[in-house]
Amino acid sequence: MDLPVGYEEQIEEYCQKHLAVLRRSLGTGTQGTVFTAKNPRHLSLYAVKFHLRQVAYDREVGVYLRLQDLDASEVCGHQVPQLLGHDDDLLAIEMSTVRPPFCLDFGGAYLDQPPDYSPEVWRDWREEKSEDFEDNWPTVEKILAEFRWMGIHIADVNPGNIRF
Repeated sequence: MDLPVGYEEQIEEYCQKHLAVLRRSLGTGTQGTVFTAKNPRHLSLYAVKFHLRQVAYDREVGVYLRLQDLDASEVCGHQVPQLLGHDDDLLAIEMSTVRPPFCLDFGGAYLDQPPDYSPEVWRDWREEKSEDFEDNWPTVEKILAEFRWMGIHIADVNPGNIRF
């Protein structure tokens, strides 16, 4: 399997340490890369996300821990991956896999405080996202409001991570 540039050693060490076998890539984004994996600790396939940056890893783990504390497995009828484990040394997060409808990818989320964007940036953001989601935008706004109620402010919203 070809590994994304920059992740080779991290992924190889994770597989050895956790007796994991990576199955297939689910995608690479600005905050990390995700694979399906299998290991003896989990009964079924799971997803593992590898981060290169500590700050992105810390934010995403924080969101998953908050969701776990709140026992949140879905938001407005959309499944949310469940935290299965995390490796602080290797910046790896293990989570359950989900099928649409779902909400995932919390590397761009903030806990308890929204990002410090200007009113103009927020206006442009809402305009862009409403165009991206078209008729689903009102439901996405409800989903985002539910996350905000949990203290999770999601800045990276796109049809790939909130899917209907």
